Amino acid sequence: MLRTKQLRAAGIAVVITLVLVVISSSGTAAPLRVVATFSVIADMAEHVGGGRVDVTSIVPIGGDPHTWEPTPREARNLAAADVLLYNGLGLELWVDRLIRSAARPDLPVIILSEGLEPIPGASFGAHVHEEGDPHFWLNVQYGMHYVERIRDAFVELDRWIEETVAQIPEDHRKLVTYHDAFGYLAERYGLTISGFLVVNPDREPSSREMAEISRQLADYARPVIFVEPQISTGHRYAEAVASEVGGRVGLLYSDSLTEEVPTYVDMMRFNATQLLEALQ
Repeated sequence: MLRTKQLRAAGIAVVITLVLVVISSSGTAAPLRVVATFSVIADMAEHVGGGRVDVTSIVPIGGDPHTWEPTPREARNLAAADVLLYNGLGLELWVDRLIRSAARPDLPVIILSEGLEPIPGASFGAHVHEEGDPHFWLNVQYGMHYVERIRDAFVELDRWIEETVAQIPEDHRKLVTYHDAFGYLAERYGLTISGFLVVNPDREPSSREMAEISRQLADYARPVIFVEPQISTGHRYAEAVASEVGGRVGLLYSDSLTEEVPTYVDMMRFNATQLLEALQ
């Protein structure tokens, strides 16, 4: 099956957190873009993720996942996804082709039937299940297995970020930012918000605020002030502060994605890596 080793690794090494994720200053999480192959899996993902996921089903309600033919619209949805969930065991015969044509190479892909032993599949005319019966979810205990795999996938990024930030010496885990947006990030991953220049990005810092942050950063072993890509006006103020103390300007994502960082998972991995590189 396509990318078998990669798919198994995905269940261990990637995907998404739904528990204690980074939340913006407005108190709402960026929705995780989850693509499921058909409506049963999509419904499970929505119940696991609640309001923190945006779930799309490739096969619409009423459609047959055995025979569905994806359209360019479904290909575009998959290209923008944070994770793909599918049943496997030959149910979605079209999914490998869709992955090859539309998914980015590092897309986390979770096969929900993996780890289960199928009963022999029956053959009725052209409808053949050569690998065994793939309809595990009709046994509620196997449905629980599906939900557990979705849950485990959704928490792996959280664990990865925690382990990454833990590599930063404790006395370096002081976060100074242009905009007050990273309180939840700091709370979850053992950082301290030491200061910021503005509470809201609709105003510019005063000379007094600039001087206070400069004095504060001057005492740090790693004098870094972090900016966000969508607040272009803040960059020059951060650069002035960094220049004053011989420090540097770092970049963290909060309220917006970019072409270079196009998904929530990419954003969270980028932020953790930036924190490690800047503060270690």
